[in-house]
Amino acid sequence: MKINTAVITLSLILFFFTLTAATAFANERRGKDLHEANCMSCHASLMGGKPNQIYTRSDRRVNSIDGLKNQVTRCKTTVGVAWPEDQINDVVEYLNKNFYHIH
Repeated sequence: MKINTAVITLSLILFFFTLTAATAFANERRGKDLHEANCMSCHASLMGGKPNQIYTRSDRRVNSIDGLKNQVTRCKTTVGVAWPEDQINDVVEYLNKNFYHIH
């Protein structure tokens, strides 16, 4: 039986595309959960009870993905959470998609 390489190639491409899309969604969701559990109370105290204003204020300091990652790392250290690199990246992804929109 001869296997059509085009069908196999297309199937593999679709499989990896689906896997990548699912991973991206899961990371953003996990980032949101981590953010809500560890960041919101501090940001609320800094921003007069409106925690998301820390991201939307006109004088925000973050304007690059590297800057956002550095800020998330500083904040997690200040709060004392032991997030590994993948969780830091999850929070960065969540914040960028929902507030910063840096390309």
